[in-house]
Amino acid sequence: MKILSITNLTHGYTASLPERSLYKGLVAKGIDLIVMTHYPTPETKELESAGIKVIYLKITRKFDLNVIRTLRKIIREEKIEILHITFGKALTNGLIARRGLNCKIVAYLGSISLHWHDPFSWVSYLNRRVDKLICLSNGVEEHVLRQAPNRMKGKTIRIYKGYEPSWFSNIIPVSREKLGIPADGFIVCCVANARRGKGIPWLVKASDLLPENLPVYFVMTGPNMDSEPLKRLIEKSRYRNNFRTFGFTNDVLSYTAACDLYVQPSVTEGLGRSVIEAMCLAKPLLVSGIGGIGELVDEGVNGFHVEAASPEALAEKIKYFYENRNLLPEMGLRSRQRVETSFNSSLVVENTYNLFRSMVSVQ
Repeated sequence: MKILSITNLTHGYTASLPERSLYKGLVAKGIDLIVMTHYPTPETKELESAGIKVIYLKITRKFDLNVIRTLRKIIREEKIEILHITFGKALTNGLIARRGLNCKIVAYLGSISLHWHDPFSWVSYLNRRVDKLICLSNGVEEHVLRQAPNRMKGKTIRIYKGYEPSWFSNIIPVSREKLGIPADGFIVCCVANARRGKGIPWLVKASDLLPENLPVYFVMTGPNMDSEPLKRLIEKSRYRNNFRTFGFTNDVLSYTAACDLYVQPSVTEGLGRSVIEAMCLAKPLLVSGIGGIGELVDEGVNGFHVEAASPEALAEKIKYFYENRNLLPEMGLRSRQRVETSFNSSLVVENTYNLFRSMVSVQ
């Protein structure tokens, strides 16, 4: 099989770990793979060192004549059988580039932001020329089928991203002393880009509903977590002095590793990379939102899934976890075991390989 995977490996080392593992696994199973991404990074050099050919082409527009011509040339010269495309702007260009060529298109969707009333959807993920759509979770797949049930019937498949807890075995937790948190403090952590869908204000509001003077501390890190609007909201909480907020950092997992409870208060979530990383670090979970995020939680075993946009529900469960701290080590262990059984990288490689093989065999 000759496959060109068009992706974006510029989001950092940890973010692309599952993807790099997938590529190496597919090559190990005999696939002739070329990876295309925007520009060189340490992650692309890692792939090249593993013997994988990497092509650099920056794709920043939905329709780019130069990109289309380049893709079409590569498809012809490399005799590409499958275009595997992981983001929307590459997909719109790729769909045009493959017209009239004997090449299948497999797209990947990791969010539930696709909607039938958005014209872009019909020239990308809901386009008739998409042969298969890999969905990150059952929630994503169900959402896609609601948008275009007739067109997408039989075209979708759910394949999770693959993880290995061993990837995170060397993470050193940030010290409580550095965070200014006492030894008996109960740390609630949230890692996210604090945009609207992540529901961060609901977590801040939940803090104000906790009983007074509990040693509960909130460590929040990620882009916009240190924004002025969020700081003003925190100032309204009785627990204002118990918040530790940080913006973007390359050392984000050290904060997750330091917590007692990981919380993701999303309104919508395709699955939740930060949540899976917390599971790899053996953390119990409290999550909310529609989409695939509930698939990460075995209710009452490794955590709880509560209603979205409900500070009351979040506060109730945070209080439960605080009052039942003796249960947390076992719940955290169950989180890690859930990754090992349902989200492990070898399973993802096998499922993706079988999909590609089935598509080539029916050409």
